[in-house]
Amino acid sequence: MGDLNGFRRKIFYLGGYDPRGARFYHQLYAEQAALYAERSGHEVVVSDRRRAGPLNSRWTVEDKTAGSSADMTFLGWDDIIRRTWDHNPLRLLWGAIASTLSFTARMDWSITRTFPPGSLIAFYYPATSVVVIPLLLIGLIWLLVGIIPALVIGLALSFFVIHRLKSFWLLRFVIFNDRYARRTTDPALDDRLEEMAQTIQAELSQDWDEVLFVTHSNGGILAMPIMASLLEKNGGVMPASFGLLTLGSSVPLLGCRRDAARYETVLSTVSRGDFLWLDLGSLTDGACIALLDPCVSVKEAHRPTIHSLSPRWFKYADTEAHRLRRRNKYETHFDYLRSFPRISPLDYFRLTSGGMPLAASIAAFEREPA
Repeated sequence: MGDLNGFRRKIFYLGGYDPRGARFYHQLYAEQAALYAERSGHEVVVSDRRRAGPLNSRWTVEDKTAGSSADMTFLGWDDIIRRTWDHNPLRLLWGAIASTLSFTARMDWSITRTFPPGSLIAFYYPATSVVVIPLLLIGLIWLLVGIIPALVIGLALSFFVIHRLKSFWLLRFVIFNDRYARRTTDPALDDRLEEMAQTIQAELSQDWDEVLFVTHSNGGILAMPIMASLLEKNGGVMPASFGLLTLGSSVPLLGCRRDAARYETVLSTVSRGDFLWLDLGSLTDGACIALLDPCVSVKEAHRPTIHSLSPRWFKYADTEAHRLRRRNKYETHFDYLRSFPRISPLDYFRLTSGGMPLAASIAAFEREPA
C-alpha cells in the first residue's frame, strides 16, 4: 500500500437495472464531485468520459489537495437492460404481479422475515399499487359518471399516478430479479458478467494502491457471480489492496429464493472468500435490504470481513432537506452516489477519490459517535 500522498486507486463501477448508461453516471459523478470539492475545500478534477473497449467507459478523477487519483471504469450492461426494458404498461403490470407471486411462493420466510419492514413494504408495494390504485380510481369515477368513462379515465389516471410514484421502476426491478433467479434473463448476461470478472482480474496485478469494485442497487446482486469468479481465479483470497463496496444492495432477495440453487452456490463461494466488503444501506431506502448480512442465507461460517453499515444520512445532510427528500424513494435510492453538506468518512467521493484506503475510511466512520 502506497503513501497517502500520491495514492492511486482503480475503480470498477457496476450500476443497477437502469437503461441509462455511462453518460448519465459520468455526468452525475462530475456534478456531485464539484459539490464535494466545494464542501470539502479540496480541488477535485474529473476528466471527460472515453470508451474503454466496446462495452465499457472510463474517466479519471484527481483530488489535487489530497494528492490522490482514481481511474474509473464503468462496466456496461445497459445494452442488455435496454433489450429487456418493457415499455408496454399492461405487460409490466401483469409481469409484476406474476413475479411478486413467484417470489412469495419460493421465498425462505425464515430469512425474509428478518428483512427491514421498509424493504418488504417497498417490495410488495408496486404489484399492490397497480391493482389497488386502478380499482379505487375506477370505482370512484364510476359513482360519478358511469362505468365506460370510469374505465377510460380511471386507467389513464392510474398510469399517471403509478408513473409519478416511480412504481414502474420497482416493477421492472421485481420482474428482472424473478427472471434472474429462474435463469430466464438474456443469455448474454452470464457471459457479460464473466467478461467483467476478467477485466477486474487483469488490473489486480497492476501497480495500484487500491482496487475497488463498487456496485449500486441491482449491481450488488450481479456482483456476486463476478466475485465468485474472482475468488476462484485467486485461490479464494483477494489481494489485500482489494475491496468490495455495495451501495443500496438487495443480495438477500435472491439468496432467500429456495429455487435459486445456482445463485445460492455463488453466494456460498463468495462467503468462503477472504476480502474486505463494505455493504452500505439505509433503512430509509426501501429499495435495498439494509443492515443485514448479505450472505445471511449461507449456513456455513463466513470469511469475508463484512461491514454492514448505514450511511447515517441525517447526520451528514441538511436535516430538513433530507426529510423532504425521503418522500421521493427513487431519489433516496441514488443518494449513495451523492455528496452531502457535511463530509462523512464514507462519503462516496472521499471513498473513490480521496487518499485514504477503504479499511481506514471504515475505521474512521466507526470511531465517530452515531
